[in-house]
Amino acid sequence: MIDIDAIAAQVKRNCNISDAKFWGHYSLCGILLRLRELYRIEKGLRPYEKIQQDDVGAWITDRESLWRQLEQNAYESIAINGMVMDPFSVEDINKALNAEGFIYGAGYGLHLKPTFFLADLHAEKTIDGFRVWISGREYARDLSDNPAMLQGRNIIVRAGTILLLLWQSFEEMRCSKAKESLRFAYSMYGISPEDLPSEEVYHRMHAVAQSEAETYAYHELGEAVEGMRIGEIWKQLLVALSDGRAGLFARGVKDVLADTSEHGMLKYIIENRKEGSLGFYMVFLGSLRKIIFPEMAGAFQAFVRTGNWTAVDQAREAGYRRADHFAGRLLEIYREKNGTTTLVSSIENEILKGLLP
Repeated sequence: MIDIDAIAAQVKRNCNISDAKFWGHYSLCGILLRLRELYRIEKGLRPYEKIQQDDVGAWITDRESLWRQLEQNAYESIAINGMVMDPFSVEDINKALNAEGFIYGAGYGLHLKPTFFLADLHAEKTIDGFRVWISGREYARDLSDNPAMLQGRNIIVRAGTILLLLWQSFEEMRCSKAKESLRFAYSMYGISPEDLPSEEVYHRMHAVAQSEAETYAYHELGEAVEGMRIGEIWKQLLVALSDGRAGLFARGVKDVLADTSEHGMLKYIIENRKEGSLGFYMVFLGSLRKIIFPEMAGAFQAFVRTGNWTAVDQAREAGYRRADHFAGRLLEIYREKNGTTTLVSSIENEILKGLLP
């Protein structure tokens, strides 16, 4: 037997240290939204339950005070049944947890922010030689909301985080000016703008999150396959461009390359005829990735009218070629300018100028 509460406290400690070091990377609006969501999670509130402003305000003040105490601290080891492990030794920690029905994740997200979580292990499978874990209820997490993580040949999909992201989009759908893709996606799951936030809808949304979890696994699979194809230099470039427009562009290229890969998310959606997942893909296709992958918007509109998957697959193939071209250009500049002060400006002038607003 293991003491999951004691382990959760250790993981949460590292979550707080990470948040203390990196909260300043978020915009004011972004940090407030993330703090409200974290408050809701830590207090065990459903997404549809109202938050008392005085309560969350006091909690945020306390959390900011804690961050000031922790911002210079090093990340702490995780102790389980007498074994003391580095917090980034995910495989070793999970060897102690998986048999008990739990899953641990640790890695690096946007701005190279360390991210940690501890959750119930909902399902486990193997896809194309990669071990895939799907988590459920989370006992500890930080401000990051990454729905999935790739670590070597292991993929962890956070269904609880996916549920929260979907709930935000459900609330958006209920607005009169909601995106067509959003209404389309939920219609495929029998959920409409007329549905009111409730426990019944929450359970239906939980089923949607479980259905979408495997779709997210294929994004990580595509990223792994493309990363191996390009080589270690691709990781080095992404680390070198951790911030700014050039860094965001490189990560957008990475994501589109992963999604449009023969092993990626869109290929999985197309082969399995997942109409709802296609809608959600468009919902979460951010403005930068739309610039990198412009073919997808027209293909989706055509699909809504005709149900023609061939056009979607043709757009996927075109998007892959375009993303691969951008990846090649980024690597050319990186090989020439790495270690110099002109790396970012060269990318700005040779690729981004005229492409981004």
